[in-house]
Amino acid sequence: MLAGTDPEFDTTNTVNDSEMTKEAEERILHRMAKVHVPLEMWQGSQNLRATQKESRTHTRQGVAP
Repeated sequence: MLAGTDPEFDTTNTVNDSEMTKEAEERILHRMAKVHVPLEMWQGSQNLRATQKESRTHTRQGVAP
C-alpha cells in the first residue's frame, strides 16, 4: 500500500466528510421542519373538530360543557 492512500490516516477527507455530513443533516432537519408545521396544523384542526363536536353533543343534551 502506498503512503497516503489509507483513508483511515488521510486527514483531508475527515474535514470534508464532516462538512458534507453537517450539510446533509441540516437539509434533513429543514425538510423535517417543513413537514412538522403542516402536521401540527392538521392536528390542531382535528382537536378543534373534536372539541366542537363534544360541545354540540353537550348542548343537545342540555349539559353545560
